[in-house]
Amino acid sequence: MSYLNSNVWKHISRTVGDCFMDPDNYARLYQVDRKNALQAMSLFTDMKDRAALGDKRARQQIIDYYVCILEDLSLGVMSSFIDKAVNFTEIESNCDEIIFELLIANISLGTIIDKYKIIDSFPAERLHQIASIECGIMERYKDKREQLAFIATLIYSTGYGQDCIEALQYQDINEIGILNKDYVYVIYKGNKIRLPFLSFESSTTIVNIQKKTTQNSALNYDMQNPIVVTAKHNSSRISVAGYDVTPSEEDFYYNERIFNVEVVTLEVLRDQYRTINQLMYKLFMLNQQGRGSFIVSGSDMGVGKSTFLLSMIGKYPDNWGIGILDQQNELQAGVKYPHKNVITLVENNKKNLAQSFAYLLKTSRDVMVVSEITQPDEVSELVNAALRLNAGVGATMHSLSPAEVIPNLRNLMMKTSMYNDKTTAEEDLANSLDLIIHLRRLSNGRIVVDSIHEVIKNEIVEEDLHMNDPDKENLFHRLAVKYIFDMLMGHQYTLRPVVQFDSCRNDWIFINRPSDKYISKMMRYADGDLVSQVMEDKAWIN
Repeated sequence: MSYLNSNVWKHISRTVGDCFMDPDNYARLYQVDRKNALQAMSLFTDMKDRAALGDKRARQQIIDYYVCILEDLSLGVMSSFIDKAVNFTEIESNCDEIIFELLIANISLGTIIDKYKIIDSFPAERLHQIASIECGIMERYKDKREQLAFIATLIYSTGYGQDCIEALQYQDINEIGILNKDYVYVIYKGNKIRLPFLSFESSTTIVNIQKKTTQNSALNYDMQNPIVVTAKHNSSRISVAGYDVTPSEEDFYYNERIFNVEVVTLEVLRDQYRTINQLMYKLFMLNQQGRGSFIVSGSDMGVGKSTFLLSMIGKYPDNWGIGILDQQNELQAGVKYPHKNVITLVENNKKNLAQSFAYLLKTSRDVMVVSEITQPDEVSELVNAALRLNAGVGATMHSLSPAEVIPNLRNLMMKTSMYNDKTTAEEDLANSLDLIIHLRRLSNGRIVVDSIHEVIKNEIVEEDLHMNDPDKENLFHRLAVKYIFDMLMGHQYTLRPVVQFDSCRNDWIFINRPSDKYISKMMRYADGDLVSQVMEDKAWIN
């Protein structure tokens, strides 16, 4: 951050930092004895680590400590330095980075991007224009404590936080990215937006951020492990790269995928975000109560697959056991649904996927969930759970359209020892999956369920195998007819369209009611009244 080069900020930061380095200063400030001061300073070190890994409460505690120190300092000779740190009267008199910090401390970055139609870059000139329009936010800082809280936050950001990207992790954006010390960007609604007024003092600062935010990784980020993917405690996914795998010694890459900590329920998706409507809400409630199996797909990054999966998990009955295999515990289902019987296993190299699934199944799980399908064994084990153990299954996966979902799953299954031909793999997928729910982001940024397809296995009815001549009703002819049928169909399943979003009408078309086979499966567990509500709705075309 450029303002750190000023003597004012250097003096303030050093003075505040010294209070946590010197037990005598700490004892005087908080009016405790030296022993308690040493204990508190030890706890402070632990707080720093937790805050770096996304613990918002620990971060706020540190900032509160800083505010207390600043209040004490503002009564003495430091008062003039504190008053010069930020101009709380005229926002535009500050440097670009402080202007930006003041803006996003009062108006969410997503709101700014939407309101001022920022598409690919957020130049400093635009920043100043917005600051002049939004100057009313400075009213808040007539309160001296609000001023000190803002200054304390900046001190934390540069001392123990993530420097100029610290505040971004709490904004309503999808991702934060760094390419080098002078290239910081965010991803919002699919757009990569550069923030050219943000920069780091040196590449060393980026490396420090990479190391402190990857403390959860099984492998240390260093020259021997130049690429690390892990997660913070708050489930944000961290991906870092540097050293020998980047083009130059100045290139250190950082990406933070931000996952909403709050639960977005199906009701919120229906009423607030208009991702679904009332009939789809009832259909999904039926699927979850009926122990249906589903895949949430989407082609865009950040289209909300994990959020949607979590909302579906929330509709499982509380007396069911839920088993989740999560690559970095991104879902945090146990935290978000503490009243549900959830067991989550985080993937690692100490146990293979089959052993992890075996453990979950031995704990009487009624449904099995994979946060994101990327590996062959994840598919085969989900299919095994659905077919042989009567468990409902759910997962997300990247897919261009619903048409590619089963072929992609089939190809993954063929890489396992359980399957050696595509026909068997497709048959098992068709028997185990019920719905494919495909998400799409519209041009205005709204995310909708673009389509719902029911997966139906292609079957030859007995009449198709019987011929008039009794001599032809033998095994050979049955196999021949089945072979010809398979050749004509090309695959073992049909995707039956149930719902399709119509962009012209800006509404959904309900094409086909769920099949009798699907309804029969749901009736094992679901309430009959809910089945009637879904099937008798007048919105259905067929």
